[in-house]
Amino acid sequence: MIQRLLTIVAAAAVLASAAAPASAAPTPAPAATPAPPLRHLVYNFSYGVQQTTSSRDSANQASAAVGGSGITHYNGSLNDMGTMTVDIMGEQADKGLIVVISEQGKDTRKAPPATCVVYGNTTVLCDPNKTVNPEEYTLLRFLASNFIDPNKIDAKQHWNVNQAGAAMTINADYTISKVDNNIMSIDESRSVRDKSAGQVTSDIQTKITYDYGRAVPNSINEYVTQRVEGGVSGSATTIYQTSLQLVSDSLNKG
Repeated sequence: MIQRLLTIVAAAAVLASAAAPASAAPTPAPAATPAPPLRHLVYNFSYGVQQTTSSRDSANQASAAVGGSGITHYNGSLNDMGTMTVDIMGEQADKGLIVVISEQGKDTRKAPPATCVVYGNTTVLCDPNKTVNPEEYTLLRFLASNFIDPNKIDAKQHWNVNQAGAAMTINADYTISKVDNNIMSIDESRSVRDKSAGQVTSDIQTKITYDYGRAVPNSINEYVTQRVEGGVSGSATTIYQTSLQLVSDSLNKG
């Protein structure tokens, strides 16, 4: 799949002519030039994390044996803001949108360019050798040109996406609550159950302002509650808040 993601770059340089004299020094092949993006998007973002961890260790268990709780609570937080850039490189035959995304936070939230393919059902596949942060996935999920598919929307302006695998299940409901001159207000209610790393559950509430005419989200506000159950070792609850606002679109000439 990653090879498919990287086909947007020229495969090889043209070799020197075979008619050149044998004694001539070899001519260096010119460097391959990446194809220019079809569209360039820039978003401002803010990102915040608050985590509460309840840990039970052997010392705490000894405390519990003499009447204590045996549980220690830890709290931590992280906040940052900055910009994300997205270059849209093309669309595959299966409607997968090929993009290159990067993140430039003021403090800790930074990620170099990574190539991803985004589908209308919010599936995102990225180069596994590159770092793609969770807040980048928040934006990537809604970038496919067929994210809004009129054929899947019922009379109540609602549709859902359900995906089930051996370790993970995803159930997402979308409702268009308002339409004003091609600008849609969309509510997302999404649940993710991941058994690959213990019992991890994520409940997600998102409000999206979507420009249907230009097939791009203007703003995204996501609130995630993630719970990790570690059995006898403890548990953790983490709140993620991500906000994104489109500030530049190379196709917007207005």
